[in-house]
Amino acid sequence: MAINILKAEQVKALSYSDEKKSLNDGGGLRLISKPNNSKVWEFKYTFDGIRRVTAFGSYPSVSLAGARAKAKKFRDLLEKNINPIENNKEVRQKQKEEKLKKEHTIEKIVNDYLKLKQHNKKLKDITIAKAKGRLENHFYNELTPYKNKTIIHNITFDKIVTLLKKIEDENKLETLFRVKILIIEIFKYAYTEGIIKDAEIFAKLELKNFKTQSKDDRRNNPTLTKQDDIKRLYSEISNYKYGVLTKYALLMSIHTAQRQGSIITAKWCDINFDDKVWIIPATQMKMKKEHILPLSDKLVEMLKELQAMGISDNYLFPNTQHLNTHMSNNTVNHALRKMGFTKEEQTAHGMRAMFKTVCKENQEEHNLKNEFVERVLAHKTAGNVEEAYNRADNLKEMRFIVSWYSDYLDNLMK
Repeated sequence: MAINILKAEQVKALSYSDEKKSLNDGGGLRLISKPNNSKVWEFKYTFDGIRRVTAFGSYPSVSLAGARAKAKKFRDLLEKNINPIENNKEVRQKQKEEKLKKEHTIEKIVNDYLKLKQHNKKLKDITIAKAKGRLENHFYNELTPYKNKTIIHNITFDKIVTLLKKIEDENKLETLFRVKILIIEIFKYAYTEGIIKDAEIFAKLELKNFKTQSKDDRRNNPTLTKQDDIKRLYSEISNYKYGVLTKYALLMSIHTAQRQGSIITAKWCDINFDDKVWIIPATQMKMKKEHILPLSDKLVEMLKELQAMGISDNYLFPNTQHLNTHMSNNTVNHALRKMGFTKEEQTAHGMRAMFKTVCKENQEEHNLKNEFVERVLAHKTAGNVEEAYNRADNLKEMRFIVSWYSDYLDNLMK
């Protein structure tokens, strides 16, 4: 079978007329001149006894060489007993599917699912924010290298189990339970929406057993103690976006390690910016004794920022609905949940334990005297420190500790 018969001059010279004219290049390829002043490449072939014809585009957009290249691809497929037209349809469909897959990021699917779930179950924004926080902290950030931009089709069952085992090894069993349920729900949603074609991942996850939490595992005021976890917490607090008053209450909680009752009832008249101290009235103290707490330069800077906003001239943290009263005692705990930290991981009161643990671990290296760590926490201590803690030298020791701790937190972010 002769092929490539035509010359470029012949193709160019083919004239237009009221009737079809054609030039044959051999092997099923020909150029047709049509009455509408166009020249179109056609390819004819027989497959399974059926005569087929397809167009390769118009001349000169598709040159003689270009048409021959397309014809060669068709002939190569025919030699392999593959129907070229059907094969092209399959290729285009796969390309379409691959393009669509690139839009199926885990973040987009999660957002779409949670939006639907919130609407159907009438859930509060805080509930959805908690779910997103858990997924971001314990799922997205572990999906290297693309994290929340990872395509759902690239997430395997084994990868998910590895991530859940990591939470299990850290003994965050309630977090493990909640994250597992969320992942199952997300993959079920993706399956019913036709985004994924296989039910294997969520079906196997439902059957997969992990350790569960017992009552003995629960602590009243748990806290994060590993440096990476504290860094993650402080980063979340520093970038908190669900309310400026709550953000500063979180910052004051972690920097001062004071009880929530003292923090939420703090008034501007209790803050002495000149001496950089916070005088907590006896009525707000557990021991019913006035507590003078030195403030770090970092915290003083933050409090001045808050004061400059002019939200209230009475309470540092007023109730946004009633500025003459203070915020709720549960505000900081609710914020921690919203950021994705469960009550088994971190509580507001647990920040006191965090402060004590960090100081204990750095006690010898940085000369952090335990008796003054206890004094910062307003714990009862024995000896002269308890009797004369207002003395300048004792306040100096406490100031050294709170300043070191603020620097410690700040340095985690550098």
